[in-house]
Formats: sequence, structure tokens, C-alpha cells
Amino acid sequence: MKYIVLIYFAMLSLYSKAQLHYAVESIPKELKARAAATVRDESVYVEMRAENDVLLRVKKAITVHNKSGDYYAAVPLYYNKSAVIKSIKGTIYNEFGMPIHKITAKNFVDISAADGFSMFSDSRLKLYQYNAIQYPYTIEISYEVQHKQNLAIPSWTPNYSPQLAVEHSEYVFAAAPAVEIRAHTQHISNDAKVEKTEKLTSYKWEVSSLPAVKEENYTRSFREQAVQVNIVPKKISYYGRSGSFDNWEEFGKWKYDNLLAGKQNLDEKAKSKVLDLIKDCKTDKEKAKRLYKYLQEKTRYVSIQIGIGGLEPFPASDVEKYGYGDCKALVNYMQNLLTFADIPSYYCVVEAGNKKESLKFDFANVQDGNHIILCIPFENDTTWLECTSQEMPFGFLGDFTDDRLVLACTPNGGKVLRTPTYSEKDNRQLRTAKLKLLDLTNLQGTIETQFFGTQYDNHMDVFRANNTEKPKLLARHYDINNISFNNIDYAKIDQEYAPGIQENIAISIGNIASKTSNRLQIPSSLFNSYGNIQRNENRQQQIYINRGFTDEDNVEIDLPENVSKLMLPMKKEFSCEMGNYSFTARIEDNKLITNRILTIKQGTYEPQLYGDFQEFLKSVSQTDKGRFTLEILQ
Repeated sequence: MKYIVLIYFAMLSLYSKAQLHYAVESIPKELKARAAATVRDESVYVEMRAENDVLLRVKKAITVHNKSGDYYAAVPLYYNKSAVIKSIKGTIYNEFGMPIHKITAKNFVDISAADGFSMFSDSRLKLYQYNAIQYPYTIEISYEVQHKQNLAIPSWTPNYSPQLAVEHSEYVFAAAPAVEIRAHTQHISNDAKVEKTEKLTSYKWEVSSLPAVKEENYTRSFREQAVQVNIVPKKISYYGRSGSFDNWEEFGKWKYDNLLAGKQNLDEKAKSKVLDLIKDCKTDKEKAKRLYKYLQEKTRYVSIQIGIGGLEPFPASDVEKYGYGDCKALVNYMQNLLTFADIPSYYCVVEAGNKKESLKFDFANVQDGNHIILCIPFENDTTWLECTSQEMPFGFLGDFTDDRLVLACTPNGGKVLRTPTYSEKDNRQLRTAKLKLLDLTNLQGTIETQFFGTQYDNHMDVFRANNTEKPKLLARHYDINNISFNNIDYAKIDQEYAPGIQENIAISIGNIASKTSNRLQIPSSLFNSYGNIQRNENRQQQIYINRGFTDEDNVEIDLPENVSKLMLPMKKEFSCEMGNYSFTARIEDNKLITNRILTIKQGTYEPQLYGDFQEFLKSVSQTDKGRFTLEILQ
């Protein structure tokens, strides 16, 4: 009986500790506010035992407050030939801190880590996702992964989302005392705590009490606001390729020598084909343009996540043989074609995505960059190519890789370059509509619209679609009830810097005008309107406009005879540092004629200007949503 009582009290003590540690009520209020999930405690330990032996040991407990937080409780563990999962275990606790479910390796699903576009992939994923019935709950997970390379040391970003609060998190990197490292830290005020023993030197960073962040309109990627630590050892080993680098120049040289050299191996038959293709071209740019067209017609893009950790391109001969490749292989192939024309080019690493993210200018590392593009350094006319697209015009990148720092890998070393910026003057939409009001309710007519720069990019989905899909896609761009499309036609507008497409469509819009007694109301802006943004009296972050643009709409509506043509001309103009807007309307020759021009300017602006921006957009929105009221004659 004595032993039973002791066991009971021991279990009660353990349960009380669990309650104290993981009970949701013990989370400070400020770490629950706005949070979908709160990291209770996290320990990330990285030990570099050798250049080809890096141990990652993670223990993490996270409380999920609601369904939106399930995403943060998921446990994805990637593995391949270079990363081996050594152990996994965990526990689910209820809101009172009581354990309700054990997690073992058997609870993880094992799936391919292909991105849905990959034809081949040697990366796989063990994934655990708890199917919650009640909220809140806490997941505690611990695992070990052994990495057989040290080029990409696991980094640390404890508050990687604005919806995530952090009670406590720590990151430790340990290695032999002789190991030299470079560390890049972001938004962490304290230096690493360094401890030295005969066998190991460890560097420790930790943070506590990081609240979730209120999301604000027009901000940079949250990655730029989060706490982050990245480690790069002086000496690296990657799939048997060793080396060292301290800067982008040295890293570009290492990458060229170890991953790119020897991959441009097209034979004399391919060279003869190239020389025949360019024989009548007068300039190097004409030659490059001809060869880019050849690339687009001959090859197609397929993501391939195999090879030396996904960083080494397939040889150019493989692309020539099979007609497909990933971004690395296609850029390498295009480079090979250009060498036959004696045109130098650069293989460039870029962080691609609609949100512009640059490589860290002062911290060379392999984890920055997820895509490859090509740069041709013509004298006074640097040209960039997106080699994965069969439609992208020569010299145009679009909004996937524009305006950011990239790494050019050359035989002489790496160069940090910036891709082209497309300004509000380049990103233009010019629309002319000629319409007729029928039966006092319906509109019919034609619209001619030209799209340039990244606005061209935004409408390529319709351009590429078949005739069946075009009307469905147009309905998304023209978000108007009861609209239908006929005679849909597109044509490319060939320009060197900011290419364009022209859209010609016939439209019909039912019940667009409304009648009340002897009054007719017609929307002031039919095809374009800009939304308002919320007021924010305590704006914290800088205003960031990722990409500027200019829209101009000219609309003529032929009015019926029984509608009065008496209307005072209208003119409205608004402006702030972030943009300009003008709207005019008049009736002339039985036509209601409107002109609308909106310019939003790319840039970074101080938080105190947010009120001006909000008032500007409010005035724009109110004008766009206005209506003309005309008298119906008896």
C-alpha cells in the first residue's frame, strides 16, 4: 500500500508539472493576443561533428489556439541521400496540460517532396498533422536529423509568421574549437553566448516573449521582420565537393568550379545548327534573340529535384537529347548555345516570387535563392532571360524575378547584380471602350486594352488559354455581373524593354444601369476600381508598395435619345506621395465620355504617411464607385 501511495504521488507530481508547463492558462495574455499559435518552448541544437556530419536536434512545444494554428503544429521532416531522420517522438496535450496522445514515427505519412511540377525528385517528406477535435491543444515534438553536408546548416527563425507568438526559443550551434564560422543575425539584439570546452565551442542565441504581430497593409515580406540566425562554416563539404568561401565572389567561384564547369557539352552537330540559325543575324543581340526563340520552341520546363542536392544542372547534352529541363538545366543549355555565337552570359541565382526578395548582400550563403535565370552583359544593354518560359519575350523577366539582387556565377567568381525594375511608367494598362446603352439597362460594344510591363504578365493567363477557357478567365479580370464576351482576340506588341499584349473583345453587360422614376443611374467607372484600405491610427511599419503601375481608362457610352444630355462636366483630382488620380466626365455629341487615370508609385514610405495614403485611396474608391444620374425624358 505504501508503494502504491508513493507511485500515486509521483504520478500526481508529474501531472502537476505538465499542467504547470503546458496548461494554456499559464501563457501570458500578451502571447495569446492575435496569435493562432504560441511556441511555448523550443530548443534547436546543431552540432557539426565533421564537415560531412551535422546533427540537428529539435525539441519544440507549441500551443494551437484555433483552427488557423493547425498549420504551425504540422511537423514536416525532409530527407534524402544527404539527410537521414534518426528519431521522432512526441505528445499531444489538452488545454489543461494533460497528455492525450502519443506520437511515434508510425504516425507520420511518408510522401514525395516533389512540388507538383517535378518529374523526378529524390527528396521525400515525413509529415505529421494532428486532426484536432477541440481547441486549444499543445503538441510537443522532438526529433533528430543527420546531415551529410555542411553547406546548408539548419537556420533558426522562431517567429516566422505574424500569427505566431514565442514564449521561449533558443538556437545553439556547436563545433570543434578550430572551426571558423560566419553568422548572420536579424532582429536579435543580444550577441551569441559563447561557451568553450576542449572538444566544442558553442554559440547560443535565445529569445523570449515575442508577441504575434498585427498584420498591416502594404508591408514587406514578413521574413524581413522575423528573428533569424544563419550559419555558414568557413570550410564546407557538399556531396563530396569541398571548399571554402567568405563572400559572394568566392561562393560564385566555388559553385562555378564544382557544380557548373563541364556541363556545357553540346557537340559539333549542335554547334553547326546554331551557326546555321544565326548566319543572317547582324548583331550579337539579334543572334541571342534568335537562339532564345530556338530554346523556347525546342524545350519545355520540368522541375527536376535530383542530382547533387538539387543545385547541379544536368549537362546541356541531356537537354538537347530529351527536350526538357529544370531552370538550372535550361539556363546552362542556353549558355552553351550562346558560346557557339561567342556571346558571354551569366548563370544567375535569384530568390523568385511575386514579393521581391534579394540575396543578403553582405552574407554569402547557399540558402538564399530558389531559381536560376540568365544574364547577357551586352555593352550598355544588359539583357535578362527567363529560360523556363515558352512565352516570355526576349529580355523580359516579369514580376517573378524583377528588381532584386541576384548572384551571377562566372569563371572569375560571383558578381552581385540587380535585375531590371519595372516602374509605374512601364507597368501600364491603356483601355478604350466604345459602348452603347440599350433599353436603358444594357450595354454593348467593344473594348481595346493594351497591357505593358508586369501588367502584361498579369494577363498572360488569358493570352495562353484556349478559346473555351478564355471567357472564364476574362470573367475574373472583368468582375462585373451579367457580363459576356465575344470576338476575343489577342496580339503581341513587340517592344524591346517592356513588352505588351493587346486585347480586343466585344462585350455585353445586362442590367448595368438602373431606373428610378424618371432617373437613370450609370456606374461612373465600369471596368476599373481600386479598393480602400483600413484606417490605422497607430501604423508601426513602413509603407511598402511592392510594384507600381498606371491605369488609364477612356470610356464612351452612346446614350439613347430619350435620355437628357444635360450634365455639368466633372473633374476630380487626388494625390499623395504614393500616387495620383484624376477622373473627368462630360457629355459630348450624345456620348457620355469618361477618362480615369490612376498611378500607384513603387517605393518605401514612412509610417506617418499612412493616413494620407488611406485618405487618397478612400477618395479614389468613392469616385470609382460613384454613379451618374441622368434624367429620362417623357
